Amino acid sequence: MKPVATYGSGLLVLAGLLALASVNTITMILAVVLAVGLTMLVALGTERLGTLAMIAAMVFAPLNNVRPAEAVNFVTFSDLFFAAGFGLLVPTMLMRKSRVPTGFAVAGSLILVLTVIASLLNEAPLMSLNYGFRLVAAVVVLPFLFLWWRPSIKLIDGLAWSFVAGQVISLVGGMVVGANPNGRYMGLTTHTNFFALGALMSFAMLIHLYSRYETTGMRLLVWAAGGAVIASAILSGSRASLLGMVMLAVLYPLVERSVLSAYLVVSAAILGLASLNWLISIAGESSALARLKGDSTASYSDQARERAFTTGVQEFLAKPLQGNGFDITALDAHNVYLQVAVGIGIFGAVAFVMVLWNLVVPLFRPGPLRRLGYVPLAYAAVAVITNSLWDRFVWAGLALAALAAVYSDDDVPADPSPVPADPSPVSGDPSPVSGAPSSRRSATNLTAWEQSFTAGKHRAPTHTPEIM
Repeated sequence: MKPVATYGSGLLVLAGLLALASVNTITMILAVVLAVGLTMLVALGTERLGTLAMIAAMVFAPLNNVRPAEAVNFVTFSDLFFAAGFGLLVPTMLMRKSRVPTGFAVAGSLILVLTVIASLLNEAPLMSLNYGFRLVAAVVVLPFLFLWWRPSIKLIDGLAWSFVAGQVISLVGGMVVGANPNGRYMGLTTHTNFFALGALMSFAMLIHLYSRYETTGMRLLVWAAGGAVIASAILSGSRASLLGMVMLAVLYPLVERSVLSAYLVVSAAILGLASLNWLISIAGESSALARLKGDSTASYSDQARERAFTTGVQEFLAKPLQGNGFDITALDAHNVYLQVAVGIGIFGAVAFVMVLWNLVVPLFRPGPLRRLGYVPLAYAAVAVITNSLWDRFVWAGLALAALAAVYSDDDVPADPSPVPADPSPVSGDPSPVSGAPSSRRSATNLTAWEQSFTAGKHRAPTHTPEIM
């Protein structure tokens, strides 16, 4: 009976797709998409297809102007792929215990509660809840889902590369489309500042990726991608993101205690200052380099930010405890911390800072993914002069960085003991790559998809205890 039921179900699905395709062009496209999706689901299974959807979501995250339809312009392809990916990964996630840092759980819960309270006290509660839950979805839900999923270290590297690839695609697309009337490039995003913020997130991820490889070829690839994201920031005209990159470059030798890095940073700074005018002549008068020196557009932006900040402070002082809730002007302050304080009050702002702190603090602790902490550190720095509060291209990177707290040195030894001369290896389980951190989940506890994705690296001997 099982083959009959299977074939019967397949015929019913096929008939439904044919009927859907016969309605009009839009439903025909939908039918084709569903047919391809069902075929991939049968061929790959839920976990593999869900993982591929997550990779696609990270690629599309910096491309926030690439949207499925104008009628729902608040939904991006990244949103759709995240929803599909986590939906398909539910069976995998249910098999794992959630490992959420206590500080993040407390701060996230506080943001959720205060958002609901401030919205219900707003004159237009439904509108406030609509905007407020965007904050909750980005700041609380997305990092929580990443922490619950807890992909392998190798897959985390792949997701970081996917985000960087999306930023490079945005740069290429922006070069094809050309600059806006002000001479600034916006890539495949909705705003020049968003293009630059994607570049800043990518720059921070590349710091992590550089540390993950020892081969010359891969490190050259990281340098090439770094050149592309720096070019993105310069061409966007965004001073904040370019200064954020400079800040990371200056902090890196201090955090890593690297004399060689300090020498390279100082040398690059001297060379950059000496050739600044030449670089501006190449990048253009609307580039971030030119605007740092000061021009009419930079002065106008500074004045607009000052006015927005003053207005935001007045709104905050009107309701400093409960907050004003959210509406169409929720992002007008051009200061993320002030925007949160205006929306959900001073306690909400403190909770938001707690979330960021819990994402940054792994940077200062031993661990194989600790350098992902540069991503939230960069955002925390530029948040004082940006209004990107709940944009997914920002929080996709921060959610990925949240995983650094999961893979600490309590889970992965920094200097694993040498493998005995005559071990009893598991078939298909090669020894870890020298110098690379190892996951302490045994091969028998890794899913089939993770074993295929991580084969040859980040794998511990089979006697290693379970950390789930």
